Amino acid sequence: MKQYILYVLTVITLTSSSLLAQTPSSIPKVDIGFVEKQGQYADLDVRLINEAGDTVVLRDILNKPTLLNLVYYRCPGTCSPLMWGVSKFIEEVDLKLGTDYQVLTISFDPTEDIELGIKKKANYVSSLKNKELGDSWHFFVSDSASIARLSESVGFHYKWINNEFVHPTGLIALAADGKITRYLRGIEFLPFDIKITMVEAANGKIGPSLNRLLAICYSYDEKGNDFVFNVTKVSGIVILFFLIVIFLILFISKKTSSKREKI
Repeated sequence: MKQYILYVLTVITLTSSSLLAQTPSSIPKVDIGFVEKQGQYADLDVRLINEAGDTVVLRDILNKPTLLNLVYYRCPGTCSPLMWGVSKFIEEVDLKLGTDYQVLTISFDPTEDIELGIKKKANYVSSLKNKELGDSWHFFVSDSASIARLSESVGFHYKWINNEFVHPTGLIALAADGKITRYLRGIEFLPFDIKITMVEAANGKIGPSLNRLLAICYSYDEKGNDFVFNVTKVSGIVILFFLIVIFLILFISKKTSSKREKI
C-alpha cells in the first residue's frame, strides 16, 4: 500500500510541476510577464538619468537593499496604482527609507524624459504625511539600450501593443550587490511583506515570490489586451486533484474490504 501511495504522490508532484512550468513567470521565452531570476544579478552597468539630469551608473547608487520599480510614466493602467501603493507602504513599513532600504523607480519607456518623471513623483509625494521620504524615493529615465539590458537581466518582459505597453506589475527586490532576492507581484503590499523582503535582501537571502498564485491562475490574452483568468489551466489542476483523491479513497476502501473478508 505504501508503494502505491508513494507512486500517486510522485504523479501529483510531476504533474503539478509540469503545469506550473507553463506559468508566465517561468517560461524562459515569455513575451509579457516576469521570468523569475532569484539568485542571479541585475545588470549594474546600465546608465540612468536622475532627477538632477545627471547620468549615473546603477552600480554606484545600489548601496543598500533595494526595491526596483519598473514602470512607464504615461501608463494608463497599473503603473499609477502601483506607485500609489509604494507611497502607502513607505510610510507604514517599520524600516527607514533611505537608511535601511531604497526604492528606485525607473521608466522603461526610452521616449520619456526626467521632467515627466519629476512631475509624476510630485503627485505621489504630495500624498505623504512625511514629505521628506520623497528625498529617498528616486526616479529615473534611461536610453533604450540600457533599459533593454536592465529589464532582461531582472526578467521583466513587456511588449508594445495597441499603442501602449503591456507589462507585468510588481516590485523586484535586490541585495546591495545586485542579487535578485524576491519578486513582489501586484500593486499593494503589506508592510510586513516589505520588511521581511528587505531584511532578507540585506542578508542576500533568496525568498519565494509573493502572489505567485496570480501568475498560475492568469494568462495574457493578446486579442483582449489584458490578463484573464485561465479557466482551462485552473480546471485541469482542480480535476486532477479530485481524481487523485477519488483514486486514493477507492484504493483504501478496497484494501479495507479485502482485510475484512480475510477476517
